[in-house]
Amino acid sequence: MTINIIYIVLGLSLLVFGADRLVVGASKLAASFNVPSLLIGLTIVSFGTSAPELAVSVQSAVAGQGSLAVANVLGSNTFNILFILGISALIAPLVVSQTLVKRDIPMLVIACFIVAALVWDGELGRFDAGLLSLLLLLYVVYLFVQGRALSHKNDEPASSQQPNRWRERAVNTVQFILGLGLLIFGAQLMVDNAVQLARTLAVDEVMIGLTIIAIGTSLPEVVTSVTASIKGHVDIAVGNVIGSNLFNLLGVLGVAGLISNSPLEVTNRMLSADISVMIVATLLCTPLLISGLKLSRREGGILFMGYVAYFIYTLS
Repeated sequence: MTINIIYIVLGLSLLVFGADRLVVGASKLAASFNVPSLLIGLTIVSFGTSAPELAVSVQSAVAGQGSLAVANVLGSNTFNILFILGISALIAPLVVSQTLVKRDIPMLVIACFIVAALVWDGELGRFDAGLLSLLLLLYVVYLFVQGRALSHKNDEPASSQQPNRWRERAVNTVQFILGLGLLIFGAQLMVDNAVQLARTLAVDEVMIGLTIIAIGTSLPEVVTSVTASIKGHVDIAVGNVIGSNLFNLLGVLGVAGLISNSPLEVTNRMLSADISVMIVATLLCTPLLISGLKLSRREGGILFMGYVAYFIYTLS
């Protein structure tokens, strides 16, 4: 049992470090090709910080632990909204852009209800997963089109000093590949040992996915959002959470469902409690962010206490 815990911590460490290298490498690569910064923030950074969830859920699906893959997404999304936004707002009130309120938050709410409808029969099949993946693709294309329109309005002159541009791209490509490799290996290490630990302790694998794995794979989002809040980049803190949750629902579940040999199982516990909690958390977050385009410390405290209550309920 002790060795399982050590390997879980090691796998989690590799996930966090791998996600950091992947995000840094991908972001710098995109910037070197003049991809708009808005698009980088809403896609590469938020999707990159969700890479641990993707790696763990895909590995779970391949290993035949479909319910663990779904539990990881539900637990991570609830943690992201209630805990991360709550903590970030307690550090500094979060000012939210109108773009997030008008476009991305409604999209997240819609994605929550779509996923809930697709899994209502107790499973997520390949057709359902394909639909989620298609929705993510359309969303990214939409962001890219908007990002290009924004970049045309804010064109900056290209730098004349580019002798080391290709060397920098090579270094950033290596960082990206290294991060991806660490993610894959760390995910396999973490999932295998978490499942073994659950069986040893006679604990439901779904509960492990909703708590230990969900919180662990959300650490990149925690670091990104809290750091952004401390440094005063409060819009990044919110955008990272919204983008990551969208990617979890559409991308992580989509990819995991497509590669799984059988439909991803959605347990009665998930249907009766966890999906509902995720939707309520998302809906609760919406009016708080819309009110004055700001998430106050008091509202952040409400979200944080909401997660504490949910965590206690999950353990009970």
